[in-house]
Amino acid sequence: MDKMQKDARGYRLLPRANYHLCTDGWQGGKLFNNRAQFRFGMATIALVAVMFDVRIISFELMPNHVHMILNASGAICLAIFLFIRRRTTAKLKKDGYPPLPEDYWFKLKPIEDDQALRHEILYLARNAYEKDYCIPGGYPWGSSYLHFNRATDSIRGPQIKHWKTTEIRRLTGTKTKFPDTWEMSPDLGILPRNYVHLDQVQKLFSSAKGYMTRLVKDYESAIHIAEELGEEIILSREELTDIVRSQANTMFPGKRVKDLAPNEKGRLAVALEKQYHFPVPTLADLLYMSEKLIRQFLNSKDYGYREWK
Repeated sequence: MDKMQKDARGYRLLPRANYHLCTDGWQGGKLFNNRAQFRFGMATIALVAVMFDVRIISFELMPNHVHMILNASGAICLAIFLFIRRRTTAKLKKDGYPPLPEDYWFKLKPIEDDQALRHEILYLARNAYEKDYCIPGGYPWGSSYLHFNRATDSIRGPQIKHWKTTEIRRLTGTKTKFPDTWEMSPDLGILPRNYVHLDQVQKLFSSAKGYMTRLVKDYESAIHIAEELGEEIILSREELTDIVRSQANTMFPGKRVKDLAPNEKGRLAVALEKQYHFPVPTLADLLYMSEKLIRQFLNSKDYGYREWK
């Protein structure tokens, strides 16, 4: 039994609950190469909402992978992935692009409670921002732009009942009927406001300010989730500096990083490596230390976090 078969067998046994479905990051190509394919992808997620017994809480279509937070059984989640893979491959072939590889797969991560759900929602919303595509809430190919954003009241489209059937099929690539009252934009496709359960997101955060602060500042959770999913987070210089300053203030209140004693910098380096897995060159640069000295602290019996945690 190979890994995909083993995963599928385990997924089918999972009960109905909240999950983070993340498809593989395709290094050899893109799932969505242009606006038409992104629009097709938006229709694919809308079809998931129509065809499956699922509650979609949030989703993001990245160029080479897909994130979804949903409530369904494990068997339904597996069926949803297979549907997305099959439809995406057909579209790529039709447009003359390489199809998804046969071993293209996904991870299904259970979300245990509301606190974990908050972290996962923020992770999705941070994805496009993390890739430096746009500011938070500025990415159109997903549902995170709807969170606490009053400007989205203007992102609308005619209801399905006002569209010609041929035009719906041309834009969505399906004969499946969508609800008459759903709205579709000629540019963005079937709008996620039709079916994403935004009420669940609103209940998890106290305010727009609280949501945005956590989105841009919750580095530790973002790094942890990325590691679980096998993804990479690339932090900006400003974010790295912010993390170091915050950690230093927690450990050594009132002291600036550059004014810390060597042993204090050593403890700080160990804490940063433990929590954020900063590489040695990054730690050396941020802490004004040599890479050799950083390694000595990390390997020291006196300073290694296993000794003083």
